[in-house]
Amino acid sequence: MAAQRTESNHRVGEIEALKLADHTAQQYQIFIGSETLPRLLLRNKLDGTRSRTHQLSTNFKYTGRIVVDLYNHCIRIEIYGQDTHASNDKLSILEYDLYDNETNVQTLLERLTAYGKNRNVQLLQLIDLNLLASQSAYDEKKVYETLKDRYDECAAYARSMIVYDLDALVGVNKSESDSNMGRSISSSVHNQSIYTYVLARFRDRVMEEVQQNDADNVERWAVAVIREPFLLRQFCMDVQFTRTRQEQEELELERHKAEDLLKCVKCKDFYIENENKMGMPM
Repeated sequence: MAAQRTESNHRVGEIEALKLADHTAQQYQIFIGSETLPRLLLRNKLDGTRSRTHQLSTNFKYTGRIVVDLYNHCIRIEIYGQDTHASNDKLSILEYDLYDNETNVQTLLERLTAYGKNRNVQLLQLIDLNLLASQSAYDEKKVYETLKDRYDECAAYARSMIVYDLDALVGVNKSESDSNMGRSISSSVHNQSIYTYVLARFRDRVMEEVQQNDADNVERWAVAVIREPFLLRQFCMDVQFTRTRQEQEELELERHKAEDLLKCVKCKDFYIENENKMGMPM
């Protein structure tokens, strides 16, 4: 490579540029999670992954909250309803399918950094176990110090994005129990203290509209990446994240099953579908 650079007609290609950028990033310890951004981009190139363009449309007003649903393989971006001002409570969701290679936080970074660049974000922070390990944050006090330091650093910038790997940071406890109704599985949040902290920070996102020039407004984005279905439902409910139309329809269906009285065609008695465990009226 060094010999090639002495040639007058030598041009640095994209692969070589990424390798050089990766070397420099490692030298100065500029990591996102456990890897450098050039290394992630280089891996996609070497794997033959088609280069994709990720953009946030300027046609919408964003709330600054994004949830990545790895279980259903989609990303949900919360926006203010069209033709409404940011002070209006009417919210809706933009939902996009993830690509096949976007299966974890590391592979999502190309998309998220592209979103950040699109919105002129000056700092992107990834909060995951790799960060805690790099800071030797093994006890609760050190964990909180690390989380607070990273959040305060984001708050110091007019435009920032903080990404939480919720499965790694919080986790889920599952337990099984047997009864005469069969086996049931119950789930609960494992690390409640960190979960509560992330909830508060996720609500603290700021999107200002005080300047005529959009580039001058403060934007502090919060992104939660979640794979576990229980944790996803619980988190979205606790932060009051806007539901998709499909989720609203499913919720309405569940409400009807829990409340509506149905009449049995055989015995003419009334029953509630959710309480009809054995397929017979109660």
